[in-house]
Amino acid sequence: MHPASSIRNHCFTALLAIAGLMFSGAAFSHELEKQPTPHADVRQAPAVLAVAGELPPPPAGVTDLKFRELFKLPIGPRGLEPSDKLVGLNGKRVRMVGYMAHEETHTAGMFILSPLPVTMGDEDESYADDLPASAVFVHLETADHGAVPYRPGLIRLTGLLQFGAQQEADGRVSTVRLLLDPALSREIASAGANSTQKVATR
Repeated sequence: MHPASSIRNHCFTALLAIAGLMFSGAAFSHELEKQPTPHADVRQAPAVLAVAGELPPPPAGVTDLKFRELFKLPIGPRGLEPSDKLVGLNGKRVRMVGYMAHEETHTAGMFILSPLPVTMGDEDESYADDLPASAVFVHLETADHGAVPYRPGLIRLTGLLQFGAQQEADGRVSTVRLLLDPALSREIASAGANSTQKVATR
């Protein structure tokens, strides 16, 4: 066979192979398009917690409190020191925005609010996890509400601020706590129950 003919045959064979791959890829993409759309994330935060765009003004008698306002900055030789704002708001109602810490083991009636997304260490790591020092321990009205399911994304919470060392049910010692308003506690508990039911029926 003439060298030129051989080259043409090889090129033709390669083009056929490429065409076959393109056809297979198109068919595979078509099959993907026919697959059912996954169910929506039932863990999505209820509307009362969700943060979308600029926050409205806080309710009357409620003060906005940011994580960066909890302790004096920069941190000095004495370590973390409470800010004047934190001390002044102790025992008063505040509104905070943050992320629910993702924990493998949930504690009934409480969860942890963090200034950034964080996943808590498992049992092998004990308390040697990445929990920020400014994390706030959030308590529902009563522990009878059960464990609060994890919800991704920013959430906003309103409740009574508490400052001071306290042993928590999960073994940690909290410095700052937020006791949720009763109505908000019930809303979170109700949303958690509905999420559990949806997951169970999927």
